[in-house]
Amino acid sequence: MDYDFKHCKLCRQASAEPLYQLGDSNVYCCKQCDFHFLDQLDSPPDSVPEKNLSAASRRYIESRSNEGAHLHPSRFALLQNLSGTSPLKLLDIGAGLGQFQLLAKRHGYETFGIEPSSLRRQYARETFALELSDQLVDSDHWQIHYSEFFDLITLWDVIEHVNFPRETCTDALRLLKPGGILLLDTPSRNVLPYRLSELTYRLSRGSISLFLPGFYSALPFGHKQIFTPKQLGSLLEELGLEIIHQAKAYPHQHKKDKIIIAAVKPPRSADQAINCPPLTSIT
Repeated sequence: MDYDFKHCKLCRQASAEPLYQLGDSNVYCCKQCDFHFLDQLDSPPDSVPEKNLSAASRRYIESRSNEGAHLHPSRFALLQNLSGTSPLKLLDIGAGLGQFQLLAKRHGYETFGIEPSSLRRQYARETFALELSDQLVDSDHWQIHYSEFFDLITLWDVIEHVNFPRETCTDALRLLKPGGILLLDTPSRNVLPYRLSELTYRLSRGSISLFLPGFYSALPFGHKQIFTPKQLGSLLEELGLEIIHQAKAYPHQHKKDKIIIAAVKPPRSADQAINCPPLTSIT
């Protein structure tokens, strides 16, 4: 997929320039909105040959299975506090191994999951008997058949991985009922390691990038962008959502390094629609 990276992926203005070089990749910065994003995009899933889950890949997945799973109880507690406990329909975008879905299922939620990684889908099927969809949220499968279907949509540590975050949020919101809640979390750019890395990079004239390579990755499903809390909150408000919760950490978590947001889709008249103009910068 080709993209003109001088166009900001957040505000879409043609005002982005390379700021930091990380190996063969560059982090672009938008002069208009200060958004930072990598000049790498993942290929469409249907263009990547599906791999079979081998013993080695299974061991690798299991070695990393708890990296974010320890947050699921706190994520679910937030979801329950905001939505109540009655049976609700939940879509988990970027479901990983399906652990959050399993937690929600045990509490009576009707759950659906999207996961682009074929290896993780196979692992979820074999280990948890859980079927995750390979159809991305922008596909006809979801957009036509599940319009305004879900009470809750979650993107846990996902928005930093997608090619186009504005479009992903817009597509997700079309599937959310009026009055439904979108919940997400993502790494924050307003943390000391990031700010220190920026300062070190400037002072060393690019020879020392410090922690920046840990925030971005050109590998498939790697980090494509890092938000500030203000940028992400403003994006959701621009898309018509009302933010009802925002935090830097979950309870009992000492590191305040995340952006945690819950936002509600307000009721609207039939002639109103989520407005996201088409991308004009794909060449």
